[in-house]
Formats: sequence, C-alpha cells, structure tokens
Amino acid sequence: MNDLSIFELLLTAVALSMDAMAVAISSGILARSVRLKDAMLMALFFGFFQFLMPVIGYYIIPLLGSIFGEGVVDFVRSADHFIAFGLLAFIGGKMVFEAIQNKDEDGANSFKFKTLLIMAVATSIDALAVGITYNTLSLTFGFFWFAVIAIGVITFGLSLLGVLLGKKLGSKFKRWAVLGGGIVLIGIGIKILIEHIFFQ
Repeated sequence: MNDLSIFELLLTAVALSMDAMAVAISSGILARSVRLKDAMLMALFFGFFQFLMPVIGYYIIPLLGSIFGEGVVDFVRSADHFIAFGLLAFIGGKMVFEAIQNKDEDGANSFKFKTLLIMAVATSIDALAVGITYNTLSLTFGFFWFAVIAIGVITFGLSLLGVLLGKKLGSKFKRWAVLGGGIVLIGIGIKILIEHIFFQ
C-alpha cells in the first residue's frame, strides 16, 4: 500500500524540477552558442542529482540518524535550504558582478563540470528533503524506485527543454543576459530560503 498516488508523484516530480529548469533556461540565455551535447550534459547532471538526492534522503540520512541520533536528520532538514541558497547566491552574485564590470562573459562556464556540479546540488536540495519524507511514508520498494526514477527523468527532460528554450531567448536578450541570469539564480536561492523559513 502506498501513501502517494501516481498523480501526486508526478506533481512532486514536476515541482522539484522547476528550479532546475529555471537555471537551465538562464544558462541557455547566457551562452553565445549552445551545443546539443552541452544541453544534454546539463540535463544529465540535473536529472541525476534529482534522482540521487531522494535516494540519499531515503536510505543514508535515516541510517546516519540511527547511528548518531535523530539530531542528524533534524540538522539536514534545517541546513539544506541554507546550503542551496549559499551556492546559488554565490554563482548568481558572481554573474551580476561580472555584468556590472562589463566583463565579456559568454555563459560557457555554466557548462563546465564544477559549475554544473554546484548548480545540480543546489537545485536538488529539495529532493533530499523529499527522500527523508518518503522514508516516513508507506511506500513499497518498487513504487519508491519508480518515484525517484520519474523525478530524475522528468527533471532531465525539462532541463533539456530549458536550455534549448534559453538558447532561443538568448539571441534576443544578449545585452542583459548575464545580469538577468545572475538575478534569476539569486532569486531562486531566495525562494528556496523563504520556503524553508516560512512554509516548513
């Protein structure tokens, strides 16, 4: 017996993927040119971490809690959104600074391994919390794995779409791309922080 319906699962997957899609759109806007392999790589990073984080939240965090005490779980719940905010604010702030300084930033850094890793982790923090929540629900083994795979696949698809959409928009809004992209990332970080403070 599962406490979640397929419809609720899909809504959760789409909701979790929205931040990743927004970052993907921003990255597509920033880049002077976007190769298909760049778009695929970003989508793969985002999709994989959205898949991985619920697994960690479901298996690893409760295990650590059983070893070191429930304070571990409480700490993760209280700190995860601050980590996401810090990572996104750092990247976004750097982009805003470069825009103000008129540096020639073409957005290529968005597709570098280090930046992809930071953005993928930052945008998947919510999925970690979802995994912890899933651990408290009556989910069958098969349904849980269906859920996390669905989250990863949907995030992959929407992120890929986001990069390609951003590429289209970028040709029209190049002048403000870096500044706007930085503000978007900072805004997503603030949104995550507000959701944690006021709606948890």
